Amino acid sequence: MNLPGFYRDHNQTLCVQDLKISDLAKKYGTPLFIYDTGLMKQRYEAFLDAVSPVKGNIHYAVKANDSISIISYFAKLGCGADIVSIGEFKKCIAAGVSPKKIIFSGVGKENTEIELALKNNILQFNIESEEELNDIQRIASKLKITANICLRINVDISPNTHKKISTGEKSTKFGINFENVKTIYQRLHDLDYINPVGLAVHIGSQIFDFDYFFTAYSSLKSLADELKKNNFQVPSLDLGGGIGINYQNNIPPDFSKYRKIVTDLFLNSDYNLSFEPGRSLIAEAGILVTKVIRNKKNNDKKFIIVDAAMNNLIRPTLYEAFHEVEPVNINHNHKITADIVGPICETGDFIALDRKIQSVDNNDFLAIRTVGAYASVMSSNYNARADANEIIIYNNKEYLIKKTESIEKLIKKEILLKYF
Repeated sequence: MNLPGFYRDHNQTLCVQDLKISDLAKKYGTPLFIYDTGLMKQRYEAFLDAVSPVKGNIHYAVKANDSISIISYFAKLGCGADIVSIGEFKKCIAAGVSPKKIIFSGVGKENTEIELALKNNILQFNIESEEELNDIQRIASKLKITANICLRINVDISPNTHKKISTGEKSTKFGINFENVKTIYQRLHDLDYINPVGLAVHIGSQIFDFDYFFTAYSSLKSLADELKKNNFQVPSLDLGGGIGINYQNNIPPDFSKYRKIVTDLFLNSDYNLSFEPGRSLIAEAGILVTKVIRNKKNNDKKFIIVDAAMNNLIRPTLYEAFHEVEPVNINHNHKITADIVGPICETGDFIALDRKIQSVDNNDFLAIRTVGAYASVMSSNYNARADANEIIIYNNKEYLIKKTESIEKLIKKEILLKYF
């Protein structure tokens, strides 16, 4: 088997493990998501090595990609799970994750979700308000089941990332204000059926300046140390995730810098640490293969119209995100500058704007790189478009892990009223 990831063979054909991407696209159709377990394993082991000097556990952030096969693969490698909905919980159970390795995060846990999580004895709730604590305590008392509670702290840090994925500032909906933590943590010790297990922090996603992690973790540790000096039990600290991915150059994350921060702060501490990587484990391991429908020219503007669209990959229009796009087969044609766009009736339906790319013909395949995270999981059926097929590559063989629904099946989910 070749090295993990997507590579070109001697004919300059894009491959994964021992399989040609063009063959897979012809077999399963396009748009098509392809995931490489080899790269997933490599990224997981690199992250595991980075945090190995300290006492802790890795919980895969399911929101990055909630495919039950991908959750299951990370679980087999040793991951627990970090979830933000009961739907994600049910996916984890279907994937074989033990509830005792599941952390339930998120600001909007409903009472029915809390009750089901309690009945299944999850590892802990990361709570984000005193109001949430009141709801959990009331439900736990009714069920006579003890809830493990971790307080997510808002450390008021703006980590120089996109405003829509920055979660560490006071102006966001996330976490408990720093000045309120001591009072609420006292309540954790006073309430029946509540077990305090520690503090949590998560300041956002796509963070490249690791000094922000150091600042956030230092604040969290100082607060935990102070609580312990006042005879409160603080056995665990949840450090969240957020390590950035270089979408433009496919450069692996620099886990060594993260290792140094975690080691410097926690090597000799007694805290049990939780880590919640998502994007950094899965993003690079996925590509989206799309077929060229046609080439179009408006005056001096060139467009490559493809069959993938914003319903498959919303990141470019939602986050102004960059994804590398390349022909599956290199034909040595001249380079052009074009907008690569989908068929949806929105100007915002684009994959790349003003992108230099090899000229392509109708029916050629293009590969959109680094779509393992926040792509399929954020997809929709807008414009009555069906989902894409998804396959995973394991030991040089492809496996279908999500089958597209036909528009006929989508229509059957609806109810036509007969009263008009």
